[in-house]
Amino acid sequence: MVKEYDVIVVGGGPAGGQCARNLSKKGYKVLLVEKFKSFEENNFSSAGMTLAPMTEFNLPESVVGSYWDNLGIQCTKGLYTWNGNKTKGVVLDFGRLRQFLADDSVKNGADVLMGHKYIKKEYKADKVITHFQNIKTKENVSYQSKIVVDGTGPLRKVMYDDRKDEPELVVATGIEYLIKVKKEVYDKYKDTLFFFLGYKWAQNGYSWIFAMEENILKVGSGKLYINEETKEVKSMKQITEIVINDYLKLGKDDYELIDIHGGTLRYSTSIKDTFYKDKIVAIGDAISTVNPLGGEGIRYAMKSADLASEHIDYYLKTGKENFSKYRKKWRAKHLFSWQLCELAARRVYTKYTDAQIEERMQAYHKITDIDVVINTLFEFKFSKIYKRVALLYYNLIGDKIKNVINPSSKEKFKKSKKR
Repeated sequence: MVKEYDVIVVGGGPAGGQCARNLSKKGYKVLLVEKFKSFEENNFSSAGMTLAPMTEFNLPESVVGSYWDNLGIQCTKGLYTWNGNKTKGVVLDFGRLRQFLADDSVKNGADVLMGHKYIKKEYKADKVITHFQNIKTKENVSYQSKIVVDGTGPLRKVMYDDRKDEPELVVATGIEYLIKVKKEVYDKYKDTLFFFLGYKWAQNGYSWIFAMEENILKVGSGKLYINEETKEVKSMKQITEIVINDYLKLGKDDYELIDIHGGTLRYSTSIKDTFYKDKIVAIGDAISTVNPLGGEGIRYAMKSADLASEHIDYYLKTGKENFSKYRKKWRAKHLFSWQLCELAARRVYTKYTDAQIEERMQAYHKITDIDVVINTLFEFKFSKIYKRVALLYYNLIGDKIKNVINPSSKEKFKKSKKR
């Protein structure tokens, strides 16, 4: 006899774990299935974010790898920093975060099945039978549920049994080195979320240095593939090693290589994903919750899980499907900002020259403080930076007009500005 659950969540990432956590707290019988034997096996996400998600999702300090106060962006020539007068964010330990979400689900009555990958699904009456395979023994197991949640991320394995049904997707890939360094090296980056732009340190994307605990740094590079113009010149492994060797100035004997991990992201440019079909609900990267510009992918994956959980709860209580509202609400709140970020990502990562990147970074650095940058990168709120750019433009135009009207007053105008 096939064991039955109310909900089966496939994928133990932040979205899947949060969904299982939510629904088990409501008293539903939940099974959370994770492909890897341990949450430490695919501890790949950089997980840099603001402080807000810690409160928003009631996360414990144990999932934090480090805290950051400042932001830094190194371009090919210049370094631009924004300093905070207090802690602005965290770098999460991705493995510990997922373990916490799974453990919290178990505390509320959920079951967790580790080391099993999704094989296929089939329907029997009003139930879904989901088939899995043990990664190690190759033994197949099956479970029945009223609804299945696709938390398999960019693979979208449960929603799409055939890739031809997927929307058009953009591909981005990344690689990250986890290294242990001397304290004097670690101390330079321990309080800063540090990024690289420009072709010296990144190509068609960005690179980064994030501090963790115990003198450990995450050093990585990500690349966006949009069209043939974005063909790589150097591999991301080469770029990451350039950051380690040439920027950090570390030889092989100067650091301990703990791990190398990487991943592929596939997202729909205008959130055209299928959110619900035939008792399958998609969450997280399966509905393109990661923002193409970069920043807080984990937070928005968990947000999608919260919203999906509300509609799953309604379905389980009433038997009525209102998942079209799930898609409508998500797109209404995020579509416009995602499209703006997509446009910015295409320009910055694939179109701009080093000189253009440098010029724009100089301008942004002059007119922004750290809170404006955080609002742009992590909250995707552009109004403040647009206002400051408009004000800068207005002042520049004003200067030119005044000088044209009365060129002799140029020096007087400069003095008045100084006063």
